[in-house]
This record gives sequence, C-alpha cells and structure tokens, in this order.
Amino acid sequence: MMSLAVPRRAARVGGLLLGLLLGACASDAEKLTRPAALKAIDAPIAVQAVWQLDVGGSEGTFLRPCVVENAIYAASRTGNLLRVDPASGKEIWRVAVAGGIAGGVGSDGLAVAVAGPRGDIAVFDAAGKPLWTAQVPSDVIVPPLVGHGLVLVRSTDNRVTAFDVAKGTRRWVFQKQQPALTLHGEAEMVFAGDNVLVGFPSGRMGAIALSNGAGRWEAGVSEPKGATEVERLADVLGVPGILDDEVCTASFQGRVGCFDARSGDLHWAREFSAGAGIALAPGAVYGVDASSHVNAFARASGAGLWQNSALTYRTLSAPVVLGKVMAVGDFEGKVHLLRAEDGKLVGRYDGGGGPVISTPQTWNGAAIFQTAHGRLFMLAVPQS
Repeated sequence: MMSLAVPRRAARVGGLLLGLLLGACASDAEKLTRPAALKAIDAPIAVQAVWQLDVGGSEGTFLRPCVVENAIYAASRTGNLLRVDPASGKEIWRVAVAGGIAGGVGSDGLAVAVAGPRGDIAVFDAAGKPLWTAQVPSDVIVPPLVGHGLVLVRSTDNRVTAFDVAKGTRRWVFQKQQPALTLHGEAEMVFAGDNVLVGFPSGRMGAIALSNGAGRWEAGVSEPKGATEVERLADVLGVPGILDDEVCTASFQGRVGCFDARSGDLHWAREFSAGAGIALAPGAVYGVDASSHVNAFARASGAGLWQNSALTYRTLSAPVVLGKVMAVGDFEGKVHLLRAEDGKLVGRYDGGGGPVISTPQTWNGAAIFQTAHGRLFMLAVPQS
C-alpha cells in the first residue's frame, strides 16, 4: 500500500498542488476504483487461526512483525514493542518506546530495533532490555535491518545509515539524491552476501557494501517516464525477494524483474505497475499491481503465468507464499488464498481489525498478519 509524499522542502507547495489535482478528480476516481465485491468461493479450503492477540494500532505506518526462529517481535504506532512466542501466541514481554514507533520491527534474534517518527532509533536485547538509542536526520517508515553486526536504517531522505549493533556508534552513511516526488510506501532492504540490497525512488536498485557503505552496483528496475512528476513516479516497492543469488523486485509505473544479486546484471524484466512488494518462489514471482490484480510470472523467463482480477481495488498487501497456495490481505482485514499454480481463489479468512497494510510473514509454514487496528494473528493453511 502506498500514498504520495514530497520532500520536506517542497511539501507545502507540492502538497497543495497535488491535493487540488487529486481533489478535482475524486468523484470520477471513486467510481472507477470502487473495490470489487467479494463472491462466494466454491468448496473453500479450511483456514484456521492458530492464535491472535492485540498489539495496538499501526494506522498511518507500515509496521510489520519480525519473525525469527523462536520469536515474533511486533510493534504499535503508540510505542508498544512486544515479543510473542510463535507456537502459542503467548506474549513474552512488552515494553513502551517513548515517542511512538513509525518503522519496525527489525531483529536478528539477539537485537531488536525500531524507529520513531522523527528518526530516533531504539535498540533492545531479546529480553526487552534497552541497549542504545541513536538519531538519523529524517523520518523512518520502514523496519531497520539487523544482522552482520549492524543495524541498518533507511530514512525517507534516501539515506542508509549503519550503526554498530553492540555499541550504537555510526559506522557509515550512504545517500542518493532525492527526487522531487516520491511514494509513501514500503521500500525495504535485504541482505545478500556481504552487501545490502536497497530499492530506491526513480526505479533504481543498488547493492551497498556492509563493510564500508560503498556502492557496489546499481541497476535500473525501470526508467521514469512522462512529462509530470506524478507520471514519472517509479519507486521500487516492498522487500526485494532473493533466492539462489537472484534478486527480484518491482516498481510503481515501471517493471517487475530479476537480477543477479552479485553483479546487478538483468536476467529479465517486463512492464508492470506494482502496488505492493513481490513474493518469490523457486519457479515463480508473484506480484500485486496498482489495481490489486494478483499476477504470477515465470521466474526463469518472466513469462506471464496467470492473473487474477477478482480482488480489483481492494488495496492488497504484498503476497506471501505458503507451499501450494499464496495469500494477500486487503483493506477490510480479509485474507484471500489463491492457488499458486493457477491463481484460483480457494479460501478466505476474515481477520477483522482494519486493513492489512504491511507485508505478511511466515513461520513453520504458517502466515502471520498484522492489521492497522492492532490485530496480530497466525493462519494455518492446509496443503492437501
């Protein structure tokens, strides 16, 4: 999910012009983008909630749970940070983070990191004990990435800052030029060997060396097109999917494609306007486009495998793959299950609790969802 955003230096003028532009077209747009009505599913598979609990609301953020081997860490906008046992859903501990949480949660199982709405970073150990705090120059809306002895923070000024995980000292900073207009959306980072891969506005993805913050390579997911700044929006969205030294990602008003994670060499790309991040499986890349159509592409070639348009304009989350099925959440808190081989809708679960905004996670073959109104739940999906 996403919205338009402008840098602080242009927010007052750009926001006003954009508001006038969008407001003039609102009534027509509402008619054209009315969410699809849900139809009954023939012989739906049984979807069971293993557990659920309230973590506190996350409205206006992209907060998502972080899943490690023996713990789930989740957060709320008002500052709740908690550890949950993934098998039982039992709350292990809960701490309050002063000032609230806007970016999180990131963890390697030993350290747990969140970011406040004004760029303040707070890091805890696995028992909930505060370790250190730090500050970055701009706000943070995506989870810090923790691992390789570092806490990596991606801020909205197109800057990646690396902190030493033990001491909290700043190790390096990488920054790219900020375009005039960007999307307010999930754009996360992922480790790839001794690099971190980052998707940027303007349709670029780059590899940054973990050792010193130097750029290793940069590749074009898509090239901005059009005469206006709105038409040229091409931000890379979601968490890049990485498997077998291949990374796949997608951009708004751009393309979906796969690259060599070591060199950035393009394997394939095709036209696609992403509305959320992608999910990667051994044989396929799954994506949700800007109209909430769910798509599948052959991982080897990029050939289209199928498209399901039954959930049009239901503001879908990024997909998550669960063996033979895949799942997406929508603006009403409903989770829709599609058969991975052909995209047929095969099940549905009403999670309630408002929109599923953030990227779903997995643990032991089950899916974990967090809604904007604060419901965290795990779904078990049969595979027969």
